[in-house]
Amino acid sequence: MSAAEIIARLSEAGQSLQQAQAQVTAAVQNAENARILVAGALDGAASDKLIATIDAAREQIGQAIGSVGPAQQGIQETIAKVRALGN
Repeated sequence: MSAAEIIARLSEAGQSLQQAQAQVTAAVQNAENARILVAGALDGAASDKLIATIDAAREQIGQAIGSVGPAQQGIQETIAKVRALGN
């Protein structure tokens, strides 16, 4: 595989990560909307356990966002190395 092909594939991987990040961000927002709806529908103690469960899910989903940046950085560093070797 040529350097150009490797760079193209790595660039595509970076784009896929950006799409994944957008989708995860949307999922966090959806979980927040669910929380608001549950809190509005169930008043008082009946909602506490369900809201806690939604909050935990939202937190776990949100953790995925933090790993996208380092992955994208790794892709950019690898692209730079491939370019350096290709020259």
